[in-house]
Amino acid sequence: MLGLVLSDIHGRIDGVKEIKESIHNKNFDFCLLLGDLTNFGDRKVAEITEVIGIGKCFAIPGNLDSWETLEEMESVGISIHGKSVKLGNFKLAGFGGGLQGGPGRVLFSENEIERTLRKLVDGNTILATHLPPKDTKIDLVNSGAHIGSEAVGKVVGEKQPALHLCGHAHEAFGEMRIGKTKSVNVGAVKEGRAALLEVGDGLSIELLKV
Repeated sequence: MLGLVLSDIHGRIDGVKEIKESIHNKNFDFCLLLGDLTNFGDRKVAEITEVIGIGKCFAIPGNLDSWETLEEMESVGISIHGKSVKLGNFKLAGFGGGLQGGPGRVLFSENEIERTLRKLVDGNTILATHLPPKDTKIDLVNSGAHIGSEAVGKVVGEKQPALHLCGHAHEAFGEMRIGKTKSVNVGAVKEGRAALLEVGDGLSIELLKV
């Protein structure tokens, strides 16, 4: 199965169109949306998924989405926030939003993130979070600040999921290893970045730049 992974759209539907055109509108089996689809709920989820044009979508909110955005994800049946679903031979689990005290509306404590992820994650999990692991090269922004989550890094390190995907820190796109787990910041759609995820007997991911 081939999936298109997008994060940090921030309402930029034109960015989604450019990415799809750049990969010649490939036929995808699913899409995975890693949060910040909107700027404080300024667009409907359905507007964005219609432009993406892939029948099967999975999504989590970002810190700059709204609680109404999450409610809409739930109502249209694409939310994997705080839950898991089967994806091929793997389990796909998600947790969105940002950190309490940080910018945005959909915010959680480190304790809540850790508690939920511990229930969801095992070695056969594709883990989707909006936040990257803290104090790593994939949560470092231009100001020199690390804007990730200690809980995400801790659970990935201990549970060793099959793959970890995240966004949030736009300029920190790239990948690294946490133990045996590949942790990937796919970058921001609004900056022309995305990823292709192939799910079969194993997993492979390719980062894209328009």
